[in-house]
This record gives sequence, structure tokens and C-alpha cells, in this order.
Amino acid sequence: MASPIAHSFAGFWTFLVFAKQLQIRLAAQWRQYLPQLGVLVLLANLPDFDFPISLALLGNDSLHHEFTHSLAAGVLVALAVSCVWRIAPGFWRSAMICFSAYGSHLLIDLCSGRTLGWTNTGSGIPLLWPWPKKFSSPLILLPGVRHTRTLGAIFSMDNAWLSIYELLTCGAITVIIFVLWKRKLKSQTLEKRKLKSRPSRPTSEGPAHLLAEPQHQNRPTSEVPEHLLSELEHHK
Repeated sequence: MASPIAHSFAGFWTFLVFAKQLQIRLAAQWRQYLPQLGVLVLLANLPDFDFPISLALLGNDSLHHEFTHSLAAGVLVALAVSCVWRIAPGFWRSAMICFSAYGSHLLIDLCSGRTLGWTNTGSGIPLLWPWPKKFSSPLILLPGVRHTRTLGAIFSMDNAWLSIYELLTCGAITVIIFVLWKRKLKSQTLEKRKLKSRPSRPTSEGPAHLLAEPQHQNRPTSEVPEHLLSELEHHK
């Protein structure tokens, strides 16, 4: 499994998607959306809560990577959270955002294993629980935390180096996201300025034939063709 560092970054990335959907200006409004950020980061780490629970109840990690690492658990948690608190306007939108944060954990664990590269060394997760088959990606992008059946084994030097690797990798991805986001906002601002700077044409201006039509339509009805006047004089 990956460490809480990678999963917390995934929760933050989900928050950025959430902010983009609602067109939130994070530079000016980030403080009022801290609760939403906290909930999404918590949801991104929630599946691994089965590890300390398993250690506390059974003294081992036999419950780890079981039901909590399934799509069914993600759906149930997303619906439950949206019933208690709408993280975004609308129940289903809120549920989708919560599921995205929870599902990011499953996606990262699918791509975590013992050796980086196309090595197929992942431990696998029961993605389609209750079907017992465990799924894992053959492409390993994160080495994952190495742990045994004790909590103290997590705080080893190997895991410290793995955590630094996750911090640097996910931090670089976050910087790239912010750079691209800033460029997009800058281009949108320039487009708006160009539209405002364009001179607006007066509404009275228009093609000559369109302006002439009302004059033709408003011709007085008193005007009578000359041949009709000559006929009337002849009858008299």
C-alpha cells in the first residue's frame, strides 16, 4: 500500500477538480473551503483505516486490503457522507466528488507494489468485493510502504525513503497542475480584456438597404399611381 502522503495528495487533487467544477477562486476563497478539503483528504485515506483496526482487534493485518478497498465500500461511504453533509450543491454531485476522493485511494493501491516498472508485483485489492479475486496493475508507479504484522515495522528507514519518494513525486505533479492552471487562468483573463477593449458599434449603424426599407414601407397611402388618376379624369 502507498503511504498517507500519496493518498493525501490524491485527496488534494480531488479538491482541485471540485474547485474547478464550482468555479471557485482559490486564491481569494481558500479559507472558507478548508472543511471540504479536509473531508476529501480524509476520504482519500479512509480505506487504510482497516489496518490499525485489524491490529487493535486481531493483533495482525489480516483485515487489511479487504472490504474497505472495494468499489462497494466507496459507493456506500460516498452516499453516507452526502446524506450527512453536501460537500457541493446537489446530492449526486456531492456523492460523485466523495466517491472520487475514496476511489483515488483504490487507484493508487492498484499501481503500488514492491518494484517499480512493469513488474506486476502489487499485492492486489478486492476491487469487486464480494468476489474474492484481487486486482493489481502490472505497471507499478509507487513502491508502497513495506510493513509486517506489527505497527512498529512501519517506521523503518526503507519506509522513510519510500515516503520521501512519494513526497517528491506527488509534489512535482502538484506543481505541474498549478502551473497549467495558472496559465489557463491567465489566458482566460487576457481574452476577457480583449473583449472589453473592443469598441462596440452603435445600434443605429446598419446596411443602407435595411435602413431604406422602413422609409419605403412608411410611404403615405395618399400617393396614387398616375395612370389611375388619368382614368378617373376620363370618366368625369
